[in-house]
Amino acid sequence: MDIRFIVSVSLNIAAFILTLIGTYVMIKGIDADEHLAADGWGSIKYFTVQSNLLYGVYSAVFTACEFIYGSLEAVPAVFYVLKYVFTVGVTLTMMTVMFYLAPIVVKSYPPLFKGANLYFHLLVPLLGLISFCFFEKTSVIDVPLVFLGMIPFAGYGVFYSITALSHAENGQVDIKYDWYRFLAGGVNKAIPAVLAMTAAVTAVCFGLWALNRWMW
Repeated sequence: MDIRFIVSVSLNIAAFILTLIGTYVMIKGIDADEHLAADGWGSIKYFTVQSNLLYGVYSAVFTACEFIYGSLEAVPAVFYVLKYVFTVGVTLTMMTVMFYLAPIVVKSYPPLFKGANLYFHLLVPLLGLISFCFFEKTSVIDVPLVFLGMIPFAGYGVFYSITALSHAENGQVDIKYDWYRFLAGGVNKAIPAVLAMTAAVTAVCFGLWALNRWMW
Protein backbone atom coordinates (compact mmCIF):
# COMPACT_ATOMS: atom_id res chain seq x y z
CA MET A 1 0.00 0.00 0.00
CA ASP A 2 1.25 3.51 -0.89
CA ILE A 3 3.03 5.10 2.09
CA ARG A 4 1.47 8.47 1.29
CA PHE A 5 -1.97 6.92 1.51
CA ILE A 6 -1.18 5.44 4.92
CA VAL A 7 0.23 8.71 6.26
CA SER A 8 -2.67 10.73 4.86
CA VAL A 9 -5.21 8.44 6.52
CA SER A 10 -3.30 8.55 9.80
CA LEU A 11 -3.03 12.35 9.82
CA ASN A 12 -6.71 12.80 9.02
CA ILE A 13 -7.80 10.40 11.74
CA ALA A 14 -5.49 12.17 14.19
CA ALA A 15 -6.94 15.56 13.20
CA PHE A 16 -10.48 14.29 13.81
CA ILE A 17 -9.56 12.88 17.22
CA LEU A 18 -7.71 16.03 18.27
CA THR A 19 -10.68 18.13 17.18
CA LEU A 20 -12.94 16.07 19.43
CA ILE A 21 -10.50 16.45 22.32
CA GLY A 22 -10.13 20.17 21.71
CA THR A 23 -13.91 20.59 21.63
CA TYR A 24 -14.28 18.74 24.93
CA VAL A 25 -11.53 20.84 26.54
CA MET A 26 -13.20 23.99 25.23
CA ILE A 27 -16.65 23.10 26.52
CA LYS A 28 -15.31 22.14 29.94
CA GLY A 29 -13.12 25.22 30.10
CA ILE A 30 -10.08 23.11 30.98
CA ASP A 31 -6.94 25.21 31.41
CA ALA A 32 -8.72 28.19 29.88
CA ASP A 33 -7.33 31.70 30.10
CA GLU A 34 -8.59 35.24 29.66
CA HIS A 35 -7.26 35.65 26.12
CA LEU A 36 -9.68 34.94 23.27
CA ALA A 37 -11.76 32.92 25.67
CA ALA A 38 -15.50 32.53 26.13
CA ASP A 39 -17.54 30.11 28.15
CA GLY A 40 -18.19 26.72 26.55
CA TRP A 41 -19.94 26.96 23.23
CA GLY A 42 -19.68 30.75 23.45
CA SER A 43 -16.24 30.19 21.89
CA ILE A 44 -17.94 29.20 18.65
CA LYS A 45 -17.81 32.87 17.64
CA TYR A 46 -14.07 32.56 16.99
CA PHE A 47 -12.80 31.71 13.51
CA THR A 48 -10.31 29.43 15.26
CA VAL A 49 -13.08 27.21 16.56
CA GLN A 50 -15.25 27.34 13.46
CA SER A 51 -12.42 26.51 11.07
CA ASN A 52 -11.18 23.65 13.25
CA LEU A 53 -14.59 22.10 13.72
CA LEU A 54 -15.18 22.18 9.96
CA TYR A 55 -11.74 20.75 9.25
CA GLY A 56 -12.03 18.08 11.95
CA VAL A 57 -15.39 16.83 10.72
CA TYR A 58 -14.24 16.86 7.12
CA SER A 59 -11.10 14.93 8.05
CA ALA A 60 -13.36 12.05 9.05
CA VAL A 61 -15.32 12.38 5.80
CA PHE A 62 -12.14 12.47 3.72
CA THR A 63 -10.74 9.44 5.54
CA ALA A 64 -13.91 7.53 4.69
CA CYS A 65 -13.46 8.55 1.03
CA GLU A 66 -9.88 7.30 1.06
CA PHE A 67 -10.96 3.90 2.30
CA ILE A 68 -13.90 3.73 -0.09
CA TYR A 69 -11.82 4.56 -3.17
CA GLY A 70 -8.72 2.73 -2.00
CA SER A 71 -6.06 5.20 -3.17
CA LEU A 72 -5.30 8.91 -3.25
CA GLU A 73 -5.45 8.95 -7.05
CA ALA A 74 -8.96 7.48 -7.11
CA VAL A 75 -10.54 10.03 -4.73
CA PRO A 76 -12.80 12.34 -6.81
CA ALA A 77 -11.58 15.90 -7.39
CA VAL A 78 -14.44 17.52 -5.46
CA PHE A 79 -13.25 15.93 -2.21
CA TYR A 80 -9.76 17.34 -2.73
CA VAL A 81 -11.14 20.79 -3.45
CA LEU A 82 -13.12 20.71 -0.19
CA LYS A 83 -10.05 19.45 1.68
CA TYR A 84 -8.09 22.37 0.27
CA VAL A 85 -10.75 24.91 1.29
CA PHE A 86 -10.90 23.65 4.88
CA THR A 87 -7.10 23.43 5.08
CA VAL A 88 -6.81 27.10 4.11
CA GLY A 89 -9.18 27.86 6.99
CA VAL A 90 -7.08 26.20 9.69
CA THR A 91 -3.81 27.45 8.19
CA LEU A 92 -5.17 30.99 8.30
CA THR A 93 -6.11 30.39 11.94
CA MET A 94 -2.59 29.33 12.86
CA MET A 95 -0.92 32.14 10.95
CA THR A 96 -3.24 34.77 12.45
CA VAL A 97 -2.28 33.57 15.93
CA MET A 98 1.41 33.39 15.10
CA PHE A 99 1.78 36.72 13.34
CA TYR A 100 -1.03 38.93 14.66
CA LEU A 101 -2.77 37.83 17.85
CA ALA A 102 0.24 36.63 19.84
CA PRO A 103 2.80 39.34 19.02
CA ILE A 104 0.42 42.30 18.64
CA VAL A 105 -2.83 41.75 20.55
CA VAL A 106 -1.87 39.50 23.46
CA LYS A 107 1.90 40.19 23.24
CA SER A 108 2.65 36.67 24.41
CA TYR A 109 2.61 33.20 22.88
CA PRO A 110 2.10 30.79 25.83
CA PRO A 111 -1.50 31.87 26.64
CA LEU A 112 -2.56 31.16 23.07
CA PHE A 113 -1.25 27.60 23.16
CA LYS A 114 -2.94 26.23 26.27
CA GLY A 115 -6.24 24.45 26.84
CA ALA A 116 -8.38 24.21 23.72
CA ASN A 117 -6.10 26.77 22.06
CA LEU A 118 -3.32 24.18 21.90
CA TYR A 119 -5.49 22.00 19.69
CA PHE A 120 -7.18 24.72 17.64
CA HIS A 121 -4.28 27.15 17.28
CA LEU A 122 -1.50 24.64 16.64
CA LEU A 123 -2.01 20.87 16.55
CA VAL A 124 -4.99 20.49 14.20
CA PRO A 125 -3.80 23.24 11.82
CA LEU A 126 -0.34 21.68 11.64
CA LEU A 127 -1.79 18.25 10.85
CA GLY A 128 -3.96 19.81 8.17
CA LEU A 129 -1.09 21.71 6.62
CA ILE A 130 1.24 18.69 6.58
CA SER A 131 -1.46 16.33 5.34
CA PHE A 132 -2.57 18.51 2.45
CA CYS A 133 0.80 19.79 1.27
CA PHE A 134 2.88 16.63 1.53
CA PHE A 135 0.64 13.58 1.36
CA GLU A 136 -2.43 14.34 -0.72
CA LYS A 137 -2.42 14.59 -4.49
CA THR A 138 -4.32 17.72 -5.46
CA SER A 139 -3.15 18.29 -9.03
CA VAL A 140 -6.87 18.24 -9.85
CA ILE A 141 -7.10 21.78 -8.43
CA ASP A 142 -6.63 24.24 -11.31
CA VAL A 143 -5.66 27.87 -10.81
CA PRO A 144 -9.23 29.28 -10.93
CA LEU A 145 -10.23 26.88 -8.14
CA VAL A 146 -7.48 28.23 -5.89
CA PHE A 147 -9.69 31.22 -5.11
CA LEU A 148 -12.25 28.89 -3.53
CA GLY A 149 -9.85 28.75 -0.58
CA MET A 150 -11.04 32.24 0.33
CA ILE A 151 -14.55 30.99 1.15
CA PRO A 152 -13.88 30.45 4.91
CA PHE A 153 -12.32 33.92 5.20
CA ALA A 154 -15.10 35.59 3.22
CA GLY A 155 -17.85 33.79 5.11
CA TYR A 156 -16.39 34.65 8.49
CA GLY A 157 -15.75 38.22 7.34
CA VAL A 158 -19.45 38.69 6.60
CA PHE A 159 -20.40 37.21 9.99
CA TYR A 160 -17.83 39.33 11.85
CA SER A 161 -18.71 42.54 9.99
CA ILE A 162 -22.43 42.21 10.64
CA THR A 163 -21.82 41.46 14.32
CA ALA A 164 -19.40 44.36 14.81
CA LEU A 165 -20.99 47.05 12.66
CA SER A 166 -24.45 46.41 14.03
CA HIS A 167 -23.07 47.40 17.46
CA ALA A 168 -20.99 50.38 16.35
CA GLU A 169 -21.48 53.66 18.20
CA ASN A 170 -19.86 56.86 16.95
CA GLY A 171 -17.54 54.85 14.75
CA GLN A 172 -16.32 52.67 17.63
CA VAL A 173 -17.13 49.07 18.41
CA ASP A 174 -16.94 47.55 21.89
CA ILE A 175 -14.41 44.72 22.21
CA LYS A 176 -17.33 42.44 23.12
CA TYR A 177 -18.34 42.61 19.46
CA ASP A 178 -14.90 43.25 17.97
CA TRP A 179 -13.08 40.44 19.78
CA TYR A 180 -10.13 40.44 17.36
CA ARG A 181 -9.82 44.25 17.65
CA PHE A 182 -9.81 44.71 13.90
CA LEU A 183 -11.87 47.89 14.35
CA ALA A 184 -9.95 49.21 17.35
CA GLY A 185 -8.85 52.25 15.39
CA GLY A 186 -12.40 53.01 14.30
CA VAL A 187 -14.63 51.71 11.54
CA ASN A 188 -13.20 54.19 9.02
CA LYS A 189 -9.71 52.77 9.46
CA ALA A 190 -10.76 49.16 8.92
CA ILE A 191 -10.50 49.23 5.12
CA PRO A 192 -6.67 48.99 4.97
CA ALA A 193 -6.83 46.07 7.43
CA VAL A 194 -9.40 44.28 5.27
CA LEU A 195 -7.28 44.78 2.16
CA ALA A 196 -4.18 43.52 3.98
CA MET A 197 -6.02 40.45 5.25
CA THR A 198 -7.42 39.72 1.79
CA ALA A 199 -3.92 39.87 0.33
CA ALA A 200 -2.62 37.60 3.10
CA VAL A 201 -5.38 35.04 2.54
CA THR A 202 -4.73 35.07 -1.20
CA ALA A 203 -1.04 34.41 -0.49
CA VAL A 204 -1.94 31.51 1.80
CA CYS A 205 -4.23 30.02 -0.86
CA PHE A 206 -1.62 30.10 -3.59
CA GLY A 207 1.14 29.13 -1.18
CA LEU A 208 -0.59 25.90 -0.14
CA TRP A 209 -1.53 25.10 -3.72
CA ALA A 210 2.00 25.76 -5.02
CA LEU A 211 3.67 23.76 -2.26
CA ASN A 212 1.43 20.79 -2.93
CA ARG A 213 2.09 21.00 -6.66
CA TRP A 214 5.83 21.11 -6.00
CA MET A 215 5.68 18.07 -3.69
CA TRP A 216 3.79 16.05 -6.26
